[in-house]
Amino acid sequence: MKECRENPFRRLIIRGLLVIAVLLCLGVSAYGEKGDSPASHSTFSRQAEAGRALSLLYKNNPPAGPVQDLPSEPVKITGTEARRSRISGSSTYAKGADHPASSAQPISAAAGGIAPEAGHRKDKRVVYLTFDDGPSAVTPKVLNILREQGVKATFFVLGDQAAGRPELINAIWEQGHAIGNHTYNHNYHDLYSGFTEFWRQIKQTEETVREITGVRPQLVRAPGGTFGHFDNTYFTLLKQAGYEVIDWTVDSGDSRRRGVPAAEILQASVADLTSSSVVLLLHDGSGHGQSAEALPAIIERYKAAGYTFGILGAQSDPVQFRVSSKAAALKRGKPSQDWISANIVPNAQLFAPGTDLALEIGRMETKLKPGEYRVQDGQYYVPLRATVERLGGRVGWNAATRSGTVIWNGRSVTLSSETQEIGILRLDGTAEYQAAQVQLLGESLWVPLRTLLEAAGHPGAESVVSAEERRVKAA
Repeated sequence: MKECRENPFRRLIIRGLLVIAVLLCLGVSAYGEKGDSPASHSTFSRQAEAGRALSLLYKNNPPAGPVQDLPSEPVKITGTEARRSRISGSSTYAKGADHPASSAQPISAAAGGIAPEAGHRKDKRVVYLTFDDGPSAVTPKVLNILREQGVKATFFVLGDQAAGRPELINAIWEQGHAIGNHTYNHNYHDLYSGFTEFWRQIKQTEETVREITGVRPQLVRAPGGTFGHFDNTYFTLLKQAGYEVIDWTVDSGDSRRRGVPAAEILQASVADLTSSSVVLLLHDGSGHGQSAEALPAIIERYKAAGYTFGILGAQSDPVQFRVSSKAAALKRGKPSQDWISANIVPNAQLFAPGTDLALEIGRMETKLKPGEYRVQDGQYYVPLRATVERLGGRVGWNAATRSGTVIWNGRSVTLSSETQEIGILRLDGTAEYQAAQVQLLGESLWVPLRTLLEAAGHPGAESVVSAEERRVKAA
């Protein structure tokens, strides 16, 4: 009987232990599903710590997804993250996340930022449209296109064309374009026979433009470009005289032969759209109608490539070809030191800050820039031709006697550098001669201003000097 009573008791104990075991198993399973176990907390904490160390570890060990969702301290942006931020939401990146696009820009090492995209660089890209050989019948078409497109350009004009079409020079200037000097007649044989002839044409064109606009062009472009034409003498003396010589970086090819079609001009003009600065050679001279036809498309291409349009000036970076062996081998003579002192040295003052000399003579008035006059022995010396012609007179030159003849204010006056005399021709045919300091500097006669005025019938000159200007008045 005892044995029978013990068996049921033992069976109850065993059943109880089984029930407890089952309950314990069920409890552990439920605990793990809620994710609140100490083990789970420990794992989560380690991931958070990894997030705080992100700036040190992220480059080589990208953190797992859960960590990226946690707020953390600021971290450096690596190349992978930079590329992702630039094309955020892009399906292209999602499909190829493991293979960054080859076009991705490098990152600034200094700032940890993102390099700007091509076409949106901080350093602007500039194109300078330049037109040679005008003005001509093509020039109005070019000006209309530039005005419609809101673009400025630089025109290197020929003196003989400017003299014949002053209204176009005015139009170029009034529309805000720059004017450069392209010599007077574009004759290679004359211009490159020696520097003094090149200089003569530069000064002749300069004076023509000044008479029309009141401003002297300081930019110079050599016909055909400097390569093969300029030696060191040309470059050096023009620089010393205050000029800036400009060649080009891109040739439109519109002068390679007669009748180059607009499509070909366009193709050559936009062959390089990657340079930060482009000086484009075009022509608006006679026979270049196709250049005008190509111009709108040229402007559109440069605009689409992110370029702005500029005008050249004396402060622009010089664009110059090197001296070729051909030009160096010509061994052209260099002007004498006296010629350089008389022409080059004072010319630089034309473009330097200084005080103007205003001349108020009779009913005429003009101004001489620094370099167009000088003060010597307490009196003003002026160039004969420039002074007289601006005040309404005429000047002739006799090469044999090295003298000039002035027709001004109803009088005829001769000035001789050889005899150092001024002769005044009277109406009765007689002449009066008096000693005068008549100086021949280069190819110009220079005379004392007061002596010239008195000989021409403008006596009693008065001189006033102020901080703004020097002024001479005579009846």
